[in-house]
Amino acid sequence: MFKKRGLLIFLLLSFSFVFAGLTINLDSQNVLVGESVPIEITTDQSTITYLYVDVSNGGFDDPFILFDGIDLESGQAEILFLAPLISGESTITFYNEERTVEKVIKINIIDEATEKPETSLVILEKKGNVLYKKPDEEIWDTLNPNKNIEENSELMTLEDGFIILKEPNNDIEINVSPETQLFITRLRAAENGDIDIQYELKKGKTINKIDEILAPGSKYIVSSGSVVAGVRGTQFGFEKTGGTTKVRTFEGTVFTSVNGVLFPINANNMLTYNQGEQPNISDIDTNLENYEQENQPEEDTEKPKEPQDEKEPQTTSVPTSPAPTGVSASIGDVSFGKQQKRSESYLVYSFAPEFDFGRFGFGIGFNAYQTEIDSPLYYGIPTQSASPSEDLWSAFSINYLKFDFSSFYLRYGKSPAYTKGLGLFMNNYYIPYSRVLDAELRLANVRVGAHVPYEVNSFVPFVYSQASDVFFGYADLNLGAFNTEVTGVFNLREEIPNNEFSQAYLATIYRDIMFFRLGVEGDVVLTEDGSMTYGALVGPTINLPPYFQFMFGVNYLSARFNMEYLNPYYEYNVANDIYMDLDTDKSFGLMGKATLNIDPYLNVIFNYNRPFSESRDSLLKGDLSLNLPAMGSFPELKAGFTYMQYNFLEDDTVDNAFLNDNTNLNGYIYYPVLESSGVIYSVNYNMRERKFVYSLSFESREF
Repeated sequence: MFKKRGLLIFLLLSFSFVFAGLTINLDSQNVLVGESVPIEITTDQSTITYLYVDVSNGGFDDPFILFDGIDLESGQAEILFLAPLISGESTITFYNEERTVEKVIKINIIDEATEKPETSLVILEKKGNVLYKKPDEEIWDTLNPNKNIEENSELMTLEDGFIILKEPNNDIEINVSPETQLFITRLRAAENGDIDIQYELKKGKTINKIDEILAPGSKYIVSSGSVVAGVRGTQFGFEKTGGTTKVRTFEGTVFTSVNGVLFPINANNMLTYNQGEQPNISDIDTNLENYEQENQPEEDTEKPKEPQDEKEPQTTSVPTSPAPTGVSASIGDVSFGKQQKRSESYLVYSFAPEFDFGRFGFGIGFNAYQTEIDSPLYYGIPTQSASPSEDLWSAFSINYLKFDFSSFYLRYGKSPAYTKGLGLFMNNYYIPYSRVLDAELRLANVRVGAHVPYEVNSFVPFVYSQASDVFFGYADLNLGAFNTEVTGVFNLREEIPNNEFSQAYLATIYRDIMFFRLGVEGDVVLTEDGSMTYGALVGPTINLPPYFQFMFGVNYLSARFNMEYLNPYYEYNVANDIYMDLDTDKSFGLMGKATLNIDPYLNVIFNYNRPFSESRDSLLKGDLSLNLPAMGSFPELKAGFTYMQYNFLEDDTVDNAFLNDNTNLNGYIYYPVLESSGVIYSVNYNMRERKFVYSLSFESREF
């Protein structure tokens, strides 16, 4: 009895399947995803010399077995089964031509991969118009070159669009061709090199470069309907046009599954699949170099860059994406001309080259200035709180410093523009011609950051100064169904006037639905005289990228609340003792915002806020930037215009509806000379003296 049971156990463990003289033997009935197992076929029937094979999931090292079958020599044959990259069960059927012999075996495909932390893709290069849809959102938006590409997000390149993506810690690149749409389903990477990157190509073409053999348990999968391609280390193109899918292997082997059946496509071969037909394997029809050239637009390339590093403000808050690797250098900040810092004017001469080494960047500046055209030349960055220095060593200081990692970000440089929430209290606030420190801690779906307005004026002696009295910190949480942002703003001035804010707390919740973003912002502002004011704004944003955006909202402002108080003119206003208006009553109101963007030639923004209270001023703002490309002998020019007026069309005491005591206005014409530095002719309107002020300078700007 014991011998019979032992024999039965031995037979089961051998995983042999014997059917009417046909024996199928394999080492294990369980196979890991992406692995292989040999299958031995033997028969004692001399009439069985040829077998056909069908497989429901997976394939064989020789893909033509599925078309041509298997020859049995002396009643024996061996084939190698290739497990797919997705777990499940595979049914393999062996049969002869007459189907008088038909045998079936089943193999379990097991996935033992451990869960890996989420990663992201950085942008190495971008051309033309590329749209991006964030995870769990429905709105398409134009893609910023410094944006992180996240799991469960979607990309779409337009006719002139092209982009190269990279996993920052592995040699993996994805070239996305024009008129391509893809959905990224998995973005995972572990510190030991294990990855799990998967995306669905809805239409278009991609070139995938995996320049290292992936660790066991790793996955890199591209899918499109019934066609799935997986690799361990290769370069291949994946293309979907209508009902046709093509996979071109330029290097290595691409394991391509069509309706569950796996076909290994080796180098210099390609697979073509037309829906409803059998897949076809043939010689490749091009090489990698030609394929890359054929699938790029001829537009100018837009390289990723530090958002507003050492430039005039154009962006909001702190960037959130890791910097791409590589070394770059630029002339950085070059300024020769008049600059206004708070209530003082200086003639500034600054040269600060910048060097970027991927995640690290720095710039050492040579800075000098005069208080008047006939005054002595002083060295260092001008400041009201330090005595002027005539020591040449004082000219050297840190003008730029950056550390950019996936979990931590720190940047010291010229102030960018900051908008918090929907812009009800802080909208495009910045500190002109001053350097600031921004730091951010990034933890999964939470970002915590701080803005510290201090700048280094010189090394020898070591002098630093406070560039502004406004400090703020924030926390940004992605909660899946909606996003929320909380910001605390603090005025650290030693003697704060009674009609100035001392603290402000801003909270925003928003949700994206199709082309609409519905947001709610609530703010509480404390003034130095002890009063508490608050405001709320709710409204939708209609986003039709890449050209148009419109926002309409309803706001409620309590008595004394000043809407958009922290704005581009705040530092100028407080330097001239212009503070909050605390004589306003509570009010409901309407606000509208329209943006027209024809990149890279024209950008227009209009804002109009209309309170329903006689004690409150309406506010009209407009920004226009124009880029005229070089044509023949006519050089490239950039021009801009900014306009802001309080109490628009409501003040009966003014003679001019557009230029009066309530108006802030400035314009410029910019002629680039070297990289982002050039000659700027500026026009500013002094609303108190009712006159225009003109200036000519040479400085660095980012438009």
